[in-house]
Amino acid sequence: MVRVNIINPRKLSDQHLIAEYNEILMLLGYVKKNPFFNILEIPENYVLGKGHIKFFKNKLQYLKNRHNSIKEEMNKRGFNTNKSVDLKGIDKKLINDWSPKKQDIEKISERIIYKINLKPYFYRYYGEYKGGKFFISLLNKEHFPIS
Repeated sequence: MVRVNIINPRKLSDQHLIAEYNEILMLLGYVKKNPFFNILEIPENYVLGKGHIKFFKNKLQYLKNRHNSIKEEMNKRGFNTNKSVDLKGIDKKLINDWSPKKQDIEKISERIIYKINLKPYFYRYYGEYKGGKFFISLLNKEHFPIS
């Protein structure tokens, strides 16, 4: 499975950052190996599960920018990052940027909160174990403001 979390990398656990750092590269590798696909198969809106990979097939500039943001946050946390996104040789029609909508961010935030609740003491932030409430608080402050 490949996940592009789309929320501010500062709000992610160390594990989420590491996974997304690698999974974006896997997604790009898939696109490079499968350059011919039906453009009509790309979902119009951000989707999780079936269609998630297809959604990003023509948003490779977004993935490159996202990967750079993740690397920057990982470096702040002391991780070594030596992989980069290379878009050379890819059809220009696939190299597009994208901006998540509010409902997209809410959708992935809910998914991350669900996963955190399954293992509330598994996740780390700057190498330190934090409880699930810590991460949920980070996500809620940015995406679901409390009135």
